[in-house]
Amino acid sequence: MLDLACGSGYGSDILSEIKHCTIYGGDIEPEAIAQCKKDWTNNPSLYFEVMDATNLRFDDHFFDKIISLETIEHLTGYRKMVAEFNRVTKPGGTVIISTPNIKISSPGGKIISPYHTQEFTYDELKAVLTAEFDDVVIYGQKYSRYENGSKKTGMRWVEKLLLKRGIRKLSYSLRNRVFSGMFGYTLYPVASDFKLFTDKGYIEQSCHVLYAVCKK
Repeated sequence: MLDLACGSGYGSDILSEIKHCTIYGGDIEPEAIAQCKKDWTNNPSLYFEVMDATNLRFDDHFFDKIISLETIEHLTGYRKMVAEFNRVTKPGGTVIISTPNIKISSPGGKIISPYHTQEFTYDELKAVLTAEFDDVVIYGQKYSRYENGSKKTGMRWVEKLLLKRGIRKLSYSLRNRVFSGMFGYTLYPVASDFKLFTDKGYIEQSCHVLYAVCKK
């Protein structure tokens, strides 16, 4: 399995525990990969290396599954990335891609984030993905950790602080120790902190993240 844009490697570690398979974690930032190699030395199922999503070194039909979360909006060559994902995925394999819903993240149509080269509507994302994959289903994802006041006051603020771009360069283990010490809860979200929706109208108006499952 490939975890492309793996960042701190936290998600790669979770994937290896769930799937019990070899995980390749790739990121274009050498510093991120260097930190991953330090933080996850106790997991022999993980392999981290610097990767360019538009030019993967792997042979055709190499991976059973690929996961790339919050990546496609950062690449001007996003169509090449999707084509590469198709190339290195085995027949019958699955590619999962998430990206902000522009109608929520940039409601005026002008992209707000200085780190995004583009953002997508539901239909735009589906068009990009169906150009390479025969079967594409798009879900809407909502972060529900703080719904109904279920978590402690101040937890949301500290989470946002520890996940800021500059602070993210600190090791995940350090940041998680700080957060869990304060609140008794892991810094990065767990599965129960999210909800997925299928209704297109609701997704477009209410879900911050588009979550695409592509079958080859």
